[in-house]
Amino acid sequence: MNRILIVSLILGLGCLCQSARAQQVTLIGRVSDSINNPLELSNVIAINPNTNAIASYGISDAEGRYKLHLKKDSLYLLRASYLGYQSWEKSIRAEKDLSQNIVLKPSPDQLDEVELIQELPVSISGDTITYKTDAFTSGKERKLEQVLEQLPGFEVDDEGQIKVQGKDVSKLLVEGKEFFDGDTKMATKNIPANAVDKVQVLRDYNEIGPLSGVSDSDDIALNIKLKEGKKNLWFGDISGGLGPDDRYLAHPNVFYYSPKTSVNFIGDLNNIGEQSFTLQDYFRFNGGLASLGQRSGSSINLSGDDIGLSLIQNNRAENIISRLAALNFSYKPNNKINFGGFGILSATDTDISSRSDRTYIREDGNNEERLISNTLQENTSMLLKLSATFTPNSKWYVNYDGFVKGSRITDDNRSNSDFGTVSNDIVSISSRDPFSVEQTFSAYYAKDDDNVFSLESNYLYKEQRPEYNLLSTAAPFIGSIPLQGTSPFGLFQEETVQTNKLDLEFNYYRVLNKTNHISFTMGTAVNGQRLRSGLEEYFQDGSSLPYLDNSFNNLSNFNFLDTYFGLGYRIKLGKLTLSPGISFHIYDTENQQRDEVFELDKTLLLPRLRAKYQFNSSQSLQFNYALQAEFADIQSFSPALQLMGYNSLFEGNTNLRNAWYHSFALNYFNFSMFNFTNINAGLNYQKRYDAVGNAISFQGLDVLSTPINISLPNETFSGYGQYERKFPLWKASLRATLAYGKNNNQIDGLADFNRSFTQNYRLSLETRFKEAPNVEIGYEKIWNDYSSNSIANNFVTNRPFANIEAYFLKNFSFTADYQYNNYKNRDGGTRSNYDFLNAALYYQKEDSPWEFILSGLNLLNTTSIRQDSFSDNLIGTYEYFVQPRYFMFTIKYDL
Repeated sequence: MNRILIVSLILGLGCLCQSARAQQVTLIGRVSDSINNPLELSNVIAINPNTNAIASYGISDAEGRYKLHLKKDSLYLLRASYLGYQSWEKSIRAEKDLSQNIVLKPSPDQLDEVELIQELPVSISGDTITYKTDAFTSGKERKLEQVLEQLPGFEVDDEGQIKVQGKDVSKLLVEGKEFFDGDTKMATKNIPANAVDKVQVLRDYNEIGPLSGVSDSDDIALNIKLKEGKKNLWFGDISGGLGPDDRYLAHPNVFYYSPKTSVNFIGDLNNIGEQSFTLQDYFRFNGGLASLGQRSGSSINLSGDDIGLSLIQNNRAENIISRLAALNFSYKPNNKINFGGFGILSATDTDISSRSDRTYIREDGNNEERLISNTLQENTSMLLKLSATFTPNSKWYVNYDGFVKGSRITDDNRSNSDFGTVSNDIVSISSRDPFSVEQTFSAYYAKDDDNVFSLESNYLYKEQRPEYNLLSTAAPFIGSIPLQGTSPFGLFQEETVQTNKLDLEFNYYRVLNKTNHISFTMGTAVNGQRLRSGLEEYFQDGSSLPYLDNSFNNLSNFNFLDTYFGLGYRIKLGKLTLSPGISFHIYDTENQQRDEVFELDKTLLLPRLRAKYQFNSSQSLQFNYALQAEFADIQSFSPALQLMGYNSLFEGNTNLRNAWYHSFALNYFNFSMFNFTNINAGLNYQKRYDAVGNAISFQGLDVLSTPINISLPNETFSGYGQYERKFPLWKASLRATLAYGKNNNQIDGLADFNRSFTQNYRLSLETRFKEAPNVEIGYEKIWNDYSSNSIANNFVTNRPFANIEAYFLKNFSFTADYQYNNYKNRDGGTRSNYDFLNAALYYQKEDSPWEFILSGLNLLNTTSIRQDSFSDNLIGTYEYFVQPRYFMFTIKYDL
């Protein structure tokens, strides 16, 4: 039935697009200078002489080719322009497909040309591409993400992450000012579409002026230019909604921008599962601060704050209550000083219910478990950042950042574990109170065009206080923990980890000539950690018994010192740029466990290479290689037992060594303005030696995990590819991602080999009408293959989907999205079919600030979704229960 529906929709789309295409003609040609050299990125526009409006436009490619689609039997003024050249004009009548070559002559006065190009649909100046959004949008978009999706080469995913011509956008600015530290999700989901005038793509972005001539940056940033009517006054929108079953929604967005000041406020309060700031966002936010040592090829892997927490995906939990208050500001009193920062307060209550079938990778049977779980997760988090930048002149750039991050996260879990012969009721409460303060100071000085100096420092203080409380009807960890009580058995563990980390780095850049640069680096990374943990058994009468043996109490200190020296070189050979480098590291580590001290001193030479071949401004091939070293942190060294779950123990390894690995990456990007084709692909390969894996030991139904250095190499390979092409009335997109990994570990003292191979393919077709209803249909297929020496599972998901957006009766619009999922384990067992349908009806009069919305989510009242996972010791398939069908009536007011 679903296949018939998809085929019918494709045929209908084809007929609709072909009917519209019959009313158009195509104009093609070539733009060149007077000696026949192609002029890439020239603007060619067709102007309606009656309205003086742009009817169609084209941008020439590297060969000077352009293409326009025109309405048949219409008269146009054809105009071509290029910075530094005189404009060219000619009147044409579009009776049939035709061609027109254009020759431009140099302009003696470029000022008028600059002013003209500023208002074209697309203009290029150096590394900046500017899109005039009105030329691409219909005016019916609601948020920034919908505006960006209409621009050529842009892509916005469900999490608000932006790609331009296949490359990730690293930072987003509004009027040149960072929007919540440049976070793309906060911007795309909240900035109103009607405030956006232009979108600037800043290629090879580097905000540090003195480094502009010596940086190898490939970063892409976006700068959102606001309409004149949105400057020097408050704008935004406020939404409020109610629904049956006590559903509610309140969401204010308020913004202010002037040349000196910007203020952004985002608020959110709802119980409908729409999270403006998720727990994953909290862990992702780092304040824009990065470890300096990683650039030299060496890093220490600090344990994250999310270990053991239940993290939902796609907001599809059984119930979610979300609260958010976020404020971002910047103030520039003069051209030399700039202050900025943000504060985010977030609280989320999430009910997660699941049923899972888990297969443990073991040889002695007892490997099948059915786990029914209900979790209440409560999270309150805070982030605060303050920044100051001082640029007295073009030679200096001085910056300070202070970033504070803290949260209180509690998982209250009630589960039943059934191994067939043994059933166990479990209550586990885990809580975490991570807190960190991070500060950076950096200064950059360009003595002249050939000599640049930089000094960068970063200090991190981090404190983690995880607690774990376990109550189990069956005796846990028999043979590992000497339990004294009777059922139900209670265990309580508390732990404190303190980290102090300091990075210092000095760089000197020397420009030898226009094509040769050399750089020298000297730096150090100092890390000191302290870990204390204890375990006790508690009884139903309120008493407790601490376990005093050293095997249950960690008293650990870990010191890490990395002193390094680096040399880098960059040479440009025509279209090829080579950037080889090498760094020499001297390591001194000390791991103290009570009275025992374990020391490791070593030196490493870590080479790297970056090669980029720039075919033209929109087509490139890039290769990166690096030999890197990775060190574990104090958690992996601490030898006393630690509770990780109701049937999981962890024991550190004092003799753990660092891992080192080869990393290769090859990426290809090609975007054509001639036919709006976007092609990007990449391959990544990593081979790890002395990788830190796990020695798994099964003790009854429990698992003991110990980190060890694996003697055999572990390998990962991944690849991706995307082809997207926009036609006048429709768009086609094909994407594929593949990831293969093989990992060695130990299970019950025997070597084991794990393999995972995941594949994801997605095809979609989408119409691009200005007035008629727009429809997107697509199909996604996912394969997840997991195997070990003794067990194999293959999970397949087939996912057709369709979206529609229609405008009718002048002031009404309707949107709907549908997704069907067919999930199965091809090796037998689990099979599931489920689908989701969401819809919304909008009403807004022209030029009215009021909008009324009637929406329904999960209209088919689907109860659960399916997912699967793979780890060192188990393969699992999970059924997560989701929010039931609900309706909302919302009123939105545009400020």
